Amino acid sequence: MRLLDAKPSWKLSALLTADIIVFGLTNARSSPSFVLMVAFLLLAANFYYLINFLLGFAWLYGLSVKRKRRLTAFLTAFFAGTTALRSMGGLNGRDLLVLLPLITISYFYGFYAKAGYRAYQGAQLFED
Repeated sequence: MRLLDAKPSWKLSALLTADIIVFGLTNARSSPSFVLMVAFLLLAANFYYLINFLLGFAWLYGLSVKRKRRLTAFLTAFFAGTTALRSMGGLNGRDLLVLLPLITISYFYGFYAKAGYRAYQGAQLFED
């Protein structure tokens, strides 16, 4: 099967195997804290692959994302951060109203900063 020969499918199957082992064999109430941190990192990796899949699936419907990896990383950070806040009991509606514009502004600021850096590098090439 051609689908199983792809490198991302092997990464996804390894991630799912790690999920089954960590989430299936541990009890959150009695496990040490480093196991919970590993579980949280696995959850963030699951968010990354899920968002990446959904953006790829949206491409089939005509939604083209130019910088898919950057958008996936920002959305993963948002969902992982809100999950962490929610699990600690520190998330309410006002927090989401603050976090969503901050993530959006930082996403677009990344474009602005990168464009400014490219212009700076171009100006340095012409000065030498």
